[in-house]
Amino acid sequence: MNVENNKEKIMDNITFKKANKDNQDDIFLWLNSPHMMEFWDNSQEHKDDVINFINGRVEPSNYFDGIFSYWVGFLESEPYCFILTAQELGKDAPEIIKQHISKTGKTYCLDFGIGSKDHIGKGLASITLEAFTDFFKAEIDSAVDTFIIDPDDNNPRAQHVYEKAGFKKVGEFQQEGRYHDFTGDKTFLMVKKV
Repeated sequence: MNVENNKEKIMDNITFKKANKDNQDDIFLWLNSPHMMEFWDNSQEHKDDVINFINGRVEPSNYFDGIFSYWVGFLESEPYCFILTAQELGKDAPEIIKQHISKTGKTYCLDFGIGSKDHIGKGLASITLEAFTDFFKAEIDSAVDTFIIDPDDNNPRAQHVYEKAGFKKVGEFQQEGRYHDFTGDKTFLMVKKV
């Protein structure tokens, strides 16, 4: 199937749900997969935060102060991708992020990955990310007008996917503190206005 020629049909068959107990095994399988481990944190602390979120965040979280919401994407009801979101308020953020926080609406940061090995290399990533930003604005928070994402400089594949999904590179920074990435490399900031 040619993905670009069937983009609208594919987007119509993609849905998103907050991570729940039914998805927990898939999420942990994905986080332990080499293609995800390269750029995602698969520490027990992160997994505990996913469980905390699934259980309704009744316990405090030490993992980034529990700021993340976790989402699973489905293609024709089959789970295949993992997304996390957090509203970006700019507190303790690198200067470049502060410069791109919305002045008229809300800004959310994203992390995104195709978890299912069966769905890698099928051209779904940019379509899925575009569908997710549309879904999030329409169904979750209509006040959002800015999404940010920060791929490593050594992940050109992700950068290309994000550009195809409407994100634009606005600069780079070295992550530290709360914004520390797990590879220690320089990071690009990419922004999508909606």
